[in-house]
Amino acid sequence: MSDRHADQGHRKFWSTMKELSWKERVQHFIFYYGKYTIIGLLLVYMLTSVLFDAYKEKPEVILSGTAINVSVSVDMEKRLKDDVFSYVGGTDTAKQTIKLVPNEVSSTSLITSVLQAKLWSGDYHYLLADQEGLDVVLNMQALPNLKLVISEEKLELLKERLIMVQSEGETFPVAINITDTVLAAGCTFEGDRIYLSFPVTTETLAVVEPFLDYLLEQGLLNTP
Repeated sequence: MSDRHADQGHRKFWSTMKELSWKERVQHFIFYYGKYTIIGLLLVYMLTSVLFDAYKEKPEVILSGTAINVSVSVDMEKRLKDDVFSYVGGTDTAKQTIKLVPNEVSSTSLITSVLQAKLWSGDYHYLLADQEGLDVVLNMQALPNLKLVISEEKLELLKERLIMVQSEGETFPVAINITDTVLAAGCTFEGDRIYLSFPVTTETLAVVEPFLDYLLEQGLLNTP
């Protein structure tokens, strides 16, 4: 850059630019204002992205599950997301979606409050869990009496698999042992048992029966 060009930085912008050639104008702008322009553009881009994400229409989550200490294979995840879509009221994949969220917990973990809050608030319609995961969730008191969630007819079909607990003198089912099923075969987990349960609230209850219909009709709760 010439000395003449550098000296122009102490003058007013427009009067300086008027005295320069086009090449010098470009050099002058980049030298004195380039970094501020880049910073400004980045700020505008970030602000635009935030506003777009905040106001764009997000798909409705019509079914949400969590896999606690369980890894679900790609094929099984597809079945639990894409293939179940129509069963749970899905009509438009652009406006509706299904989620399956992984979670890792242990009996010695101190950071379980987020998962507990999600289970209590009904963020998840169902869960898959290994033995340790189920024990942690049971200690959270986040699993309802399945008699209040699943019809008597389906409970009868699943009676040999029901996991019972006792509370205040009452014995009731809270989970389903699916260890020897097609669904379990599509999962990887520690230990020798895997369970299915439904930490639902009143507002999310309606999706349980259709989801169970899918699992039963497609043979995912059958022995391979």
